[in-house]
Amino acid sequence: MDTATAIARRVGIALFAGTLALVVSSFAWPAVLVLGDRVTSAGDAAVALLGCGLLVGLLSRVLAVVDRRRGRGRSVPDAEGARRARSGRRLAVVLLVVGAGAGAAFSWALDSGSTSAVLAPASANGCRVVVKEHSFLMGGSGSVFVLPAGAVVARRVSRYSTDDGYRPVEAGSFALSWAGERGHLEVSGSGFDPVWPRSHEVVCRGG
Repeated sequence: MDTATAIARRVGIALFAGTLALVVSSFAWPAVLVLGDRVTSAGDAAVALLGCGLLVGLLSRVLAVVDRRRGRGRSVPDAEGARRARSGRRLAVVLLVVGAGAGAAFSWALDSGSTSAVLAPASANGCRVVVKEHSFLMGGSGSVFVLPAGAVVARRVSRYSTDDGYRPVEAGSFALSWAGERGHLEVSGSGFDPVWPRSHEVVCRGG
């Protein structure tokens, strides 16, 4: 196998493995990526990684075909053990690709109906609060994240539920105040659509 083909194949496998690891970690340790005022969900990042992996995988296949046409492929028949080992590796890669694709699709589907926002004001040291809201049928929920100054990964610190799919932060029904690096977020209902719980304390340990 040519060096370029081997490198492309390994990079593709690494991207698929990274996609699967990202999906699993996003459920185990919920977080969002924040670039400026733009919030990127794990689903978006997983789809991007998966897409890069597919492109690199396609590139490796093209390079392999070019290698064979140039006569740099295998010219000696493989032994039975080598064929079995190669088949096992191919099966493992196929399972990895299928798992990464299914995980990315599931994560993206969960995030596709959500809205996210970086709230103002920030703390004195620049710590910020990020809220991600999701609604489905007659229910809704929100996740509260804390983003230390200079960081790009915000970790989840609290959650709330709403009735009738109401999104209080999107509707502007909230108040955020700071006392040093301790924040207090009050999320209000609409009167007909209550929020549980309404009060959320945020501690910016990275501030």
